[in-house]
Amino acid sequence: MRRLYTFNTGSTMYHLGISGSNPNVITGGNPGRIKKIAEYLDSGYELIESERGLVTVHGTYKNLLVTAMSTGMGSASVSITLPEIIEACDDKDMIIIRLGTAGGLKKHLNIGDFVATTWVQRAESTSDKIMGVGYHAESDFDVRHALIDSANKTKFSYQQVYDGPTRVTDDIYFDALQSKIIDSGEVLAVSMEFSVYCALRDRYNIDDGRNIRVGNLLCISDNVVAEVEHVDVSEFQRRQAEIEDSHIRAGLDALVSLRH
Repeated sequence: MRRLYTFNTGSTMYHLGISGSNPNVITGGNPGRIKKIAEYLDSGYELIESERGLVTVHGTYKNLLVTAMSTGMGSASVSITLPEIIEACDDKDMIIIRLGTAGGLKKHLNIGDFVATTWVQRAESTSDKIMGVGYHAESDFDVRHALIDSANKTKFSYQQVYDGPTRVTDDIYFDALQSKIIDSGEVLAVSMEFSVYCALRDRYNIDDGRNIRVGNLLCISDNVVAEVEHVDVSEFQRRQAEIEDSHIRAGLDALVSLRH
């Protein structure tokens, strides 16, 4: 462990209940998604469920050591759980990929489409506390393009892959109401966490001599500005299993490509 900010609770992290982490990390807000990721790992993986319902899995995928973990929802939750994964890892060279869902902010985005974040329009304050007011959050170029390449290989015929800026908010329902009446500009989709990943990457790289890289692959699960005839959330639910399959494989394969 490389403790810096987390509570000193001995050999395990306070909220996640883990004693270590691999340097190749997949995250998601939903514990159920992490349990599904475990099914893609080689046999003999280790699954840890904390008292708070957070799930962490350690294993291998195509001979690469991988950790997958649930962060909980929202920027504040990520600011608690992600430092524990980072500080549990002894290797300073980490890649952290977030697999999440998002609301589309462009009419051409369909349910199941992928969006790889370039930079973040921040509508949350947590990253200000980590890196200061006015912080500019953006993904790492190589991680983003590895995700784009992998997603194009794993997607189904009805899915498209885009890259561009995305929005992070900490009040998703009320933000959605606002998004229906304002022009989002070039921002493609809205979700709740990735700006904090960027802020934590930069804070640890500066303060702890880390070499952390981060990327974000979002799957459109609904469309805030959709027309009536647009594909809706019921279509997402019908296709959910195969969409999740392409999403998970894209993230894991991106990790492999970045390490080989």
